[in-house]
Amino acid sequence: MHTLIRSKSDAKAIYCSFIYAENKYQLRRDLWDNLNRHKFFVADKPWIVLGDFNSAFSQDDCLVGSSNMSIGMREFAHCVQQNEWIDIKSHGMQFTWNQKPKNGVGILKKIDRAMGNLQLLDDYPDVFVFFHPFRVSDHTPCIVKLQILKNNSQKPFKFANFLVKKDGFLEKVASVWSKPVRGVTMYSVVKKLASLKSPMRRLLFMQGNIHERVILLRKKLDEIQLAIDANPLDVSLREAESLCLHEFQSVSYDEECFLKQKSKADWLAAGDSNTKFFHNSVKMRNAYMKIHSIHDSSGDCFYGDDVYGVLVSHYSKFLGVQDPVDSLPGNLNFPNVLDPNVASNMVRPVTEEEVKKAIFSIGENKAPGTS
Repeated sequence: MHTLIRSKSDAKAIYCSFIYAENKYQLRRDLWDNLNRHKFFVADKPWIVLGDFNSAFSQDDCLVGSSNMSIGMREFAHCVQQNEWIDIKSHGMQFTWNQKPKNGVGILKKIDRAMGNLQLLDDYPDVFVFFHPFRVSDHTPCIVKLQILKNNSQKPFKFANFLVKKDGFLEKVASVWSKPVRGVTMYSVVKKLASLKSPMRRLLFMQGNIHERVILLRKKLDEIQLAIDANPLDVSLREAESLCLHEFQSVSYDEECFLKQKSKADWLAAGDSNTKFFHNSVKMRNAYMKIHSIHDSSGDCFYGDDVYGVLVSHYSKFLGVQDPVDSLPGNLNFPNVLDPNVASNMVRPVTEEEVKKAIFSIGENKAPGTS
């Protein structure tokens, strides 16, 4: 059943398709065809597809069974790929259908799910699904929550890699790095890196909104090229096109580098018109990394803004408790010791070459300590 749901509060509209699929995969083919056709009607609007698909999507959706994908699973996966759906971040029950067993453990599968397109994540970046316990049914109740989580805390500083090629970058770094900082070397490095936050923020602010700049420059370039088509002998238009094209390519590359860094897609290079892929990867990654609900130590579930308070309360109790510590006996607990040569090698001074090798081995979009 295809529906259009419109919110009274903000007039936003969402296409929502409720699914109850046939048991046999041959009979489900009409459903897949119908959904493929409905995609053209939805176009670029938010779309949720949820319900009982009567098919697992992968082997992980089945407690037991074959290690190979069945025909029905492959056709279901093909439909998902054709319509460019992704699973909405879910909480609660992992398996959504159970066959009540007469003897043994029965069958558990995930055949109920809620999926959406990328436009849904654009309009509702905090959408998530909660699958409740079965109770007397053989299917889990599914609730989709669209509320926006309010987080007024300041965003942490994150360095954008494309800034290294901007005018003034090296001068700003040299200016901060030349200032003396008293203390051990590591303390000096940390303080200088912290001092770089402010000039790097200003440099990033000077670049403006690169996504909007790409859109405006693309529109400007189109207008100039249309004017050239009408007046091909106008030299000034040719010069304007050259300048606009150079600026457009530069800003487009900055946008692609920025999105590649956020998407963490290290296997794909920037500069090959991968902007849309990186942009979609960022939206998908952000959707899956968010914590929408949490259970406390008593088993109570909390949603939305209540999550922050539960986390703070848990770690306050966990880390704020003082317990007496018994003193350990001497060397009785450490019968195995390092060879003196190995021990001395561990505390020897680190050479500049070792430091350089370690730093240069870090990926271009990585920071020390990340994977």
